[in-house]
Amino acid sequence: MFTPLLLIAVQSVTPFGSPAPEILQPRKRQDPVEQRFNKCIDLAVDDPQAGLTEANTWLIEGGGFLARHCLGFANAEQFNWAAATKAFVASAQAAEVARDKRIDKFWAQAGNAALAGGDAVKALEYLNAALVQGSLKGLAKGLVHLDRARAHVALEDYPAAKAEFAMVHQLAPEDPLGWLLSATLARRMGDLELARNDILVADQRAPGDPAIALEAGNIAFESGDKINAKANWGKAVQIDAESQSAKIAQKYLSQLVTKVEE
Repeated sequence: MFTPLLLIAVQSVTPFGSPAPEILQPRKRQDPVEQRFNKCIDLAVDDPQAGLTEANTWLIEGGGFLARHCLGFANAEQFNWAAATKAFVASAQAAEVARDKRIDKFWAQAGNAALAGGDAVKALEYLNAALVQGSLKGLAKGLVHLDRARAHVALEDYPAAKAEFAMVHQLAPEDPLGWLLSATLARRMGDLELARNDILVADQRAPGDPAIALEAGNIAFESGDKINAKANWGKAVQIDAESQSAKIAQKYLSQLVTKVEE
């Protein structure tokens, strides 16, 4: 017998694939410091190594917490989570001293980087620092709660994670990842009815996502519905055979066929 993979444990979401637009928007269009910050962030995304060089140069020149934040961003783009977390934390701490209006978002990115680096305890500390500012709203706040949910799952505190997902659904109801991961958690907790409901919403938000099809198959299998499990795993493969989700689904399909032949 095999156990479908718990996606939450391995779900890797590039923290800065969808940076909050307000982080990168200059407060004053003609402010040269803000312009340099934006250019540094853009460079870090397009060419992380060049972004590191620019951020370090700017830091030496007195770029302060904005240069440190760009340094964190460039490290994150290279998946150097330890260095990214260190830079983001230093940036957020200095931003607090400067009373910058982006403190909440800087702490949120520090928490995200710590989570990506596998330190769920520190991630919660930094994410809490983001929320305590009281200025995050809507989707931005919902994404912080999503990271908190993922951190609680990593720490195997499933009730706390479930409560966080409730906040995610309230603040960011259109975000398919929140529904996908809450469905996975519900399956893990044995609440298959909730899992089926949540994965249905996820599919409505992002139809044609192989990760959602994979989890739909996992839930069906756990429910004893091998026909729909096979159909959904096959769908994941059909959508994108080269994706990680499709490869896992193909493995499950092979195991299912083997069990039937036995």
